[in-house]
Amino acid sequence: MTLPQHAFHDLGAAALAGRVVARLGLPLFVKPRAGGSALGVGFVETAERLPSALVSALGHHPDVLIERYVGGTEVAVAVAELDDAPVALPPVEIETRGLYDYTARYTAGAVAFHTPARLPAPHADEARRAAVRAHRALGLRHLSRTDAIVTADGEVYVLETNPAPGMTATSSFPAALEATGHDLGRFFAALAARAGGV
Repeated sequence: MTLPQHAFHDLGAAALAGRVVARLGLPLFVKPRAGGSALGVGFVETAERLPSALVSALGHHPDVLIERYVGGTEVAVAVAELDDAPVALPPVEIETRGLYDYTARYTAGAVAFHTPARLPAPHADEARRAAVRAHRALGLRHLSRTDAIVTADGEVYVLETNPAPGMTATSSFPAALEATGHDLGRFFAALAARAGGV
């Protein structure tokens, strides 16, 4: 569900929370419609927690997304255009002790990346196909990262696709490139050359 900021003011916190929970159930994730690094993202287990999670998300963007919680393996799937066609690299499994929030993303050792993800091969392949479909559907070029949940029965729920994925020492995109034998610097040099910059 997507909600604009004025819905929060027009309906009031209690009424809005009631409608959201009636439609989506609990638990929920609330996040800004755009942004990065999980800023403004909140996990909501009770209806009483929903208004404060909305306020936090609205502090980062005037529209918020509310998603039904889906249990499973969290993966990040890098897509790289290595030979003029998007190719999904092996999914990187994200293992945390809690939420994969801003602190977890940028604290060394707070997250364990498993590359490739500890998934049955058919489930990993479906996650890769979903990432390429998202990359193409959004008209992206050169690179992207799709975050998804893969359920125990192999269903893939795409959470979001990032056209400018993180490239820090604690980011999944470089880990996926390195796991497939690609050098990050050479990858970007090749992209620059194809764009006419080098």
